[in-house]
Amino acid sequence: MIIKRIDATISTNKLTESRDFYIKHFGFELVYESDWYIELLSPSLAAGVSFTLPQRDVGEFFTGKGLILSFGVDNVDAEYERLNGEGLTIQQELQNKPWGERSFVVNDPNGVHIYVYTLIPPEPEYQVIYDKYKK
Repeated sequence: MIIKRIDATISTNKLTESRDFYIKHFGFELVYESDWYIELLSPSLAAGVSFTLPQRDVGEFFTGKGLILSFGVDNVDAEYERLNGEGLTIQQELQNKPWGERSFVVNDPNGVHIYVYTLIPPEPEYQVIYDKYKK
């Protein structure tokens, strides 16, 4: 299998709020919208986020509980300042993680965690683990 794009679909009754949140704060672009489904794409990579009403004719639905979307960025400090300045509540303050990420967390209108990070050098004990998996 060759994966050419990845998307996350969030089951929610907050279609409009979700659409506006991801467009305003993360630069996603609207590519499809109906009364039960909205699809957004990132203009910088082959990834998207979609929203669907929880009650549909077929298939299971997911409430968003336990879901984390991770967005790797060039400058996490600048994104922290920007999103904080836009009035988003910071769920986890900016911090360096020993596994090699500087990150913070905000929530979308559905309570989905958005983990925003920049790679930094990992602590030695994590580097040893990463080195085991290098090809």
